[in-house]
Amino acid sequence: MTNVPGGINSFTGMDFTLFQSRGRVAENNSVSSVSMEAEIIQFSLEVKTGTRQNIGTQDALAQFNRLDPELKSSLTYNGKPIAELSPEQAGALVSEDGYFGVDQTSKRIADFVIMGAGDDMEKLKAGREGVLQGFKQAEDAWGGKLPEISYETLARTLETIDEKIRENGGSVVDLSI
Repeated sequence: MTNVPGGINSFTGMDFTLFQSRGRVAENNSVSSVSMEAEIIQFSLEVKTGTRQNIGTQDALAQFNRLDPELKSSLTYNGKPIAELSPEQAGALVSEDGYFGVDQTSKRIADFVIMGAGDDMEKLKAGREGVLQGFKQAEDAWGGKLPEISYETLARTLETIDEKIRENGGSVVDLSI
């Protein structure tokens, strides 16, 4: 990383002199301009990551708001329309341990397929195919790419179904679309 005239870093394009207290580096040798640059770069990366996550959430909300009003009003959790949940309630539902989080949702989907199919290999394969078709239909209804949690849920669901297929002596290599 090199600085160009005026204190602007050539890697980040940021003017690091804006972040320094007057005389801080000169008065305190324990704080170097290199460590200050590292802190600012770290901060910049954290801001970019947070921004990317916020944009993803905003995009998911925008896509949800574009859904047919009748469909949205029919989506409920514990009798309350999902559209009326507070951000905190909605966040808790899709959190790691939440009802609509990756673990619980993938378990419900995989259990539905596995319990319905039992040890019947053809039914397991058909159930797996149904999961993939349903996911494709969800993408189409959503208007394209779904929120990342959906892809994580799909992957975990397929892992569980594939494991059951392997336990029954089947192969999952021939199941890809």
